[in-house]
Amino acid sequence: MDEIETKVLATITKDKYLLTRGLAEGLEKELFEMSEARTLFEYIVSKYSKNAAQIDIDLLKETLREDGFLTTKMQELINTIQKEDPLTLEGLFTYTETLKRRLAEKTLINIAKKIESYVESKAKKEDLVEFTGNIIGELREIITGKAKRKILPLRSYLIRFTAELEGRTENINPILGYSLEPFSCLNETLSGARRGFYYALAGAPRRGKTNFMLKLATSIAMNEKIPVLYYSWEQTERVLFLRVLSQETLIPPYLLETERIFDDPDLSERFNQGYAKVEQFMNYMYLVEGRREDTINKIRSHALSIMQENNTDKIAIFIDYLQKVPTNILYQDLAQQVDEVSGGIANLSTELNAPIFAISSFDKEGAKLDTEESKTRPTMFNCTGGGDIEYDADVAMVITKDFKDTNVLYEKIYNASKEGRIDPNRIPHFDILNLYVDKNRDAPFGGNIIIQYLFLIEDNTLVEIGYKDIGEERTYAKISKIFEWMLENGYLVNMR
Repeated sequence: MDEIETKVLATITKDKYLLTRGLAEGLEKELFEMSEARTLFEYIVSKYSKNAAQIDIDLLKETLREDGFLTTKMQELINTIQKEDPLTLEGLFTYTETLKRRLAEKTLINIAKKIESYVESKAKKEDLVEFTGNIIGELREIITGKAKRKILPLRSYLIRFTAELEGRTENINPILGYSLEPFSCLNETLSGARRGFYYALAGAPRRGKTNFMLKLATSIAMNEKIPVLYYSWEQTERVLFLRVLSQETLIPPYLLETERIFDDPDLSERFNQGYAKVEQFMNYMYLVEGRREDTINKIRSHALSIMQENNTDKIAIFIDYLQKVPTNILYQDLAQQVDEVSGGIANLSTELNAPIFAISSFDKEGAKLDTEESKTRPTMFNCTGGGDIEYDADVAMVITKDFKDTNVLYEKIYNASKEGRIDPNRIPHFDILNLYVDKNRDAPFGGNIIIQYLFLIEDNTLVEIGYKDIGEERTYAKISKIFEWMLENGYLVNMR
């Protein structure tokens, strides 16, 4: 018996999720060479039930017996697949592609024989042009069969979309992607984290890029209850974990590492409250310490495996950061490596139909532009290894420090401490950051979008302030609101 065919049949028989994914990837009876395998495949698909976790083998055998197909060979095939372990999702994709290639090669051989027979035939009954046209048609069928999904005309999409419109209710969610709450402005601007989109974020060192991305990752995991993979080639898994825990408990990582948390009533309460928050997404969040072997293809394998474990076709991926992602070829030119990785991320987001977020570092010139002395701000073209990332990305964002607003807030806090309003020994380190959305494909609305965040450095936390008015000259009211928020939430201690 054919090992590939029996493996595939065993897989789709024992796992309903893999059966549906296989069908979506173009698995069909014509790919099987054994007649018993083709028949069994048809019966497996016909006995598919949305309620059952796998195919009922006994019911399948009884149906085959009633229809006269339970021959000795068919019984042997069923016995064989019952003993086989199912493939992984990636394995099923690989085996399906092997079946497609095998069928295509067999078809090519038959076409070659037809051409040879036609050329050698002295009595050519068929016109050359007509014969060639038929051969081209057969070659086109190979191309279609090799495609992962069947290519359908616009009519099919129009019918499905019309049915979708008819089924919509008044309470339809205006956000197209996965929710990014509590970042309401970003959620509105991007319409959530959309499936199949590649999001690039660039910034200078110590601008909160990792903390920002971790918050987006945990927000998706909490809001959507789908697996989220977070890769880092700079931080260990423990450091990433402590950052996540710090964001939810509001306890700095160094205190989590060194203090007797449960001996302090305030820290203990904060830890318990944060623990309860982390519990809501802890089964969906995966922190991965990037290694030399973790290329884009390896990330794809991990993603497919995690999707299978969670029995879902949804996933979100975060890459921290793009320039550190290894490639199979060791490039001398960093620009070539960045180009390959960025292009690979774009392709992977489309293939997995998943949002992928990637951090990019700035080159020296970009970092120099994000200083108080600079008259202009950096853009995606200041990324290390070149600015081609913006061409690949669906959404390009740049995060910089707003030196003016940061200084105004520091001045207000300093004056308040001099007046005795707040404790001068309990002032946290912070920055006000500007997130520029420089490219936003299929954006809900246009304009120069700048979203501001208060970056609380010790807590690894970013709090969304709102949209920045690029024409504003006086920021007193905005800074006063931030000051009052910090008082209300304990970041500033009121002495009165």
